Amino acid sequence: MADVLALFAHPDDETFGPGGTIARLAAEGHRVHLISATRGEAGSIGESASMGREKLAAERTRELQDACRVLGVREPGFLDLPDSGLKDLPEEALLDPFVEAIRLVRPSLVLTFHPNGISGHDDHRTVTRRAQRAVVLAADPDWRSDLGPAHAVDRLWAYGFAEELTRRITWRSSHGIPAGDIDARLDVEAYVDAKMRAVDAHASQKPFIVDLETRLGSLEGWWSPEVWVLLAGVPLPERPVDDLFAGLGE
Repeated sequence: MADVLALFAHPDDETFGPGGTIARLAAEGHRVHLISATRGEAGSIGESASMGREKLAAERTRELQDACRVLGVREPGFLDLPDSGLKDLPEEALLDPFVEAIRLVRPSLVLTFHPNGISGHDDHRTVTRRAQRAVVLAADPDWRSDLGPAHAVDRLWAYGFAEELTRRITWRSSHGIPAGDIDARLDVEAYVDAKMRAVDAHASQKPFIVDLETRLGSLEGWWSPEVWVLLAGVPLPERPVDDLFAGLGE
């Protein structure tokens, strides 16, 4: 079995996004590691805005830890960077810890958000840009050897929503992936229950999902399959695949 490293911006990104994929990978025996760049203290969903940044950060830290246990992820790491302020930080604030994590964990796969950020959130976009560069630099033995021995990731995968779904969201910004750009469609039907229990764990942010259900009705089509784009790494044997490891080790 392999190591997988997920790099996201906020607590709940891993669940409201690719929770089914993450649960599937863990159930298949892979060791899934997660780093959240922030503790989500700038959240404004539901009662979050009235909780105060320190209290909300503590609450969302606990929520992510609980969600990780549900999904089968190892204890999450936090970079403690400012929520909704990642784009204003020096590049190395994210780049260095990402490279260090890749070299320490030595994952076969790195997972992050699609470059469009799905909602266009600057934090999402910034994490993805830094993750892309970190994968390149982590493999370079001449770059920052103090961050650990070089390691080449097999594939960097980016999660997003299919454009056919995001077209239904008309009241807020959303960016989908055109059908022709999708490299993986993962059947995660067997893991939807785990994903929804992880959603419940993110209680302070769950009103986002409740609002979607109120506006769109059943969200059954949103939960499976989960779709991915290959940003870098070993080419696929075909596309779309139903396995992020397809063709590796053959």
